[in-house]
Amino acid sequence: MVRPFNTSAENGGDQIAQSSPRPTAPPLVQINQEGDDFSNPDQYVDFLILGNKENWSVRAEKKPILDSNTQLAHIVNGAVSSTTVVDGKFVVRDVDKDNFEIFVRYLETKFIKFHSASHMLEMLELASRFQCRQLEIHSVKELDLNLTKEHVIEVFRALWYYNSIIPSKAVVTGEQQKKKKRSPVGGRKKKDCPPEAPVTPEEYFAALLGNCLQLIDMHTEDVFAQEAMLALRFEELEMIVKRDALQMSSEMVLLDLLASWSREECLRKNLELTEENRRRVLGALCYSPRYLTMTRKEFENAKDRVQLLDATESKLVGDLLNGKKTSGLSPEQQTMVANFKQQRPAFAPMPIQLSARSNPKNYPKKMRKAAEEAAAGGERNSCCDRFCISCARVFACIFD
Repeated sequence: MVRPFNTSAENGGDQIAQSSPRPTAPPLVQINQEGDDFSNPDQYVDFLILGNKENWSVRAEKKPILDSNTQLAHIVNGAVSSTTVVDGKFVVRDVDKDNFEIFVRYLETKFIKFHSASHMLEMLELASRFQCRQLEIHSVKELDLNLTKEHVIEVFRALWYYNSIIPSKAVVTGEQQKKKKRSPVGGRKKKDCPPEAPVTPEEYFAALLGNCLQLIDMHTEDVFAQEAMLALRFEELEMIVKRDALQMSSEMVLLDLLASWSREECLRKNLELTEENRRRVLGALCYSPRYLTMTRKEFENAKDRVQLLDATESKLVGDLLNGKKTSGLSPEQQTMVANFKQQRPAFAPMPIQLSARSNPKNYPKKMRKAAEEAAAGGERNSCCDRFCISCARVFACIFD
C-alpha cells in the first residue's frame, strides 16, 4: 500500500495520533506456518518515493526483494554506493508511485495486471531500469499478445528508445546452434523440428521489434495514415519505409507519407519548404518507392505534389513508363532502374511466435507457404554463395 510520508506536526499528524483512542489489548502478532513473526520490522523494507509536492512510502517484504536479484535488491543490500537512506527508508527517484508499487508487488507475488498497452510499456521501462529480467520478458509477451495496428508505432518507438535494438528473423543462441548441427533424433525431418525461440530479454526485444515491423507490413496503409508516422525520427522512418514486403495497393501510399514527413521535418528544422530541402531531409529514402511499378498517371500526380527525384531521374522514369528505350545508362542508373522495377511480395513475412496472437495458425495458409518458400530460397542462395566461394578458393590455390 502506498502511504503519504510527509505527516508531520505542521499538518496535524501528532494531534491526530494523540486524539485517537489508545488500544486496550496488545497488538496482534501474525505468525505463519513456519513460526515467522510478521510483526518483526526486519522482515520488511521501506522505500521512499520523492515527489514534487509530497513524498510517498512503499513497504515490501524484504526476502522477496533480496531474492529478486534486481537493482532494488542491490540497493537494499548496500551494493549500490549512491543509495540514499532517509529515516531508514531507501530513496527512489523519478518513478511513478503507483507503477513502483505494482513492480514491488510483482516481486512479492510474481503476478501483475496490466491496464493498457501504454501501461505495459511503462512497466517494461521500469523492469529494464531495475533489471528485472522476468518482468521484461513477461511484458514483451503481453505487448505481443495485445499488439494492434492502432498502437504498433507507440510500441515500435518505445523499443527503439529504451533498447536501440535491431530486429531479426530468427534468434539463435549458442546452445541452439549446437543442437542445430546434430542429426534429428529418430529421423525427424527438419520441418517437424520446433522453431527456435528467444531466450534472453534482448532476444525478446528484438523479436517484438520484428513483430512490430511485420504488423506494419500487413497493415501498411492504415498505419501510414496515422499522425504518429509524421513524428518519427529519420532512423525510425528509414527502418519502416525500406521494408520490402509493405502491403500497399499503390506506391502512392508510400509517396504520400514521404511527402508529408519531409514537410514536417523541414518545419522542425526551420528549413524553407523547397523541393531541394525536402529531398535533402529524406536522403536515400527518395529512392525507396518502386516508381516503375506505378502507372504513368500516378507518377505524374506524385510529381505535382512533391518532386522526390531530380530532373534527370524523373525524366528517365517517365521515359521508361512511356515505353521508350533507354541506352547508355551508368551502372548507378541501371541499379536504380532495377530497384524501381522490383515488385513487392504478395504476402508479409511471418512473425516470431511470442504469444497466441503471433501463432502461425492465426495466419492464412498461403502466407505461411510463401514464408516457407522465401526461407528455402534464402537457404539455397546461401548454399550457392558458399559453394562459389569454395570454388574460387580452390582455383586461387591452383593458379597461385
